[in-house]
Amino acid sequence: MIIPISIWPKHMMNCFIIQGKNGLVLVDTGVPGSSRKIFEEINNHGFSPSDIRLIVVTHGHMDHFGSVGEINRELKVPVLAHQLDTPFYEKGEANVATMKPTVLWAHLFKRLVKGIKTRSFTPDIIMDQEEYDLNEWVTGAKIIHTPGHTAGSISVVLPNKEAIIMDMMSSGVGLGGIMLHSRVKHPAFHDDLSLLKQSFDKILAYDLDVFYLGHGKPVSRQQVLKYVDKYLKSY
Repeated sequence: MIIPISIWPKHMMNCFIIQGKNGLVLVDTGVPGSSRKIFEEINNHGFSPSDIRLIVVTHGHMDHFGSVGEINRELKVPVLAHQLDTPFYEKGEANVATMKPTVLWAHLFKRLVKGIKTRSFTPDIIMDQEEYDLNEWVTGAKIIHTPGHTAGSISVVLPNKEAIIMDMMSSGVGLGGIMLHSRVKHPAFHDDLSLLKQSFDKILAYDLDVFYLGHGKPVSRQQVLKYVDKYLKSY
């Protein structure tokens, strides 16, 4: 079971908890200073932060790994991430080189986040393969390497036809969410659209119906196909 946690209102910035067989898996942690919000939401859903058994970091942008260090200072649980984005976690700095704006306002956003630093960390589990089995924490789940947004972007595929694909795409208006939730679009940044197209081909090879995003509400398989056709067809 995937439970969205909206760090910013209207699903503008999301992280997720997955209920596993022995506790929770936390997927991403929002911007620096988000730990209290995440812990409150976990409590509101009838769990405790101490139920977290694993933190998965999907990619090296500050709005996704910003609070890993502060959360892990308190909980001391293993962190899983891909090796290609690990240097940025270890520096506590966003992977700015991959922040290639897809919309005009993203140029300003990039300038604002460029100098932000957060508590650094080194992942305990560094993924260097195309797939990683999450069965120890969530029965039948796996991590898939899905580069394109960043080189080290990863997605979580679950056996109930759901997946967390974070910033492979977004939905809604602005950064994501707010309104028009069925509207599919680019997130503010992508690194390599040809790699992203290959990653969508990889994800869509799975029998998945619901896709959870880092910015915006979940989308259907049909909406994902619409995004690929509209923005990535030529790649």
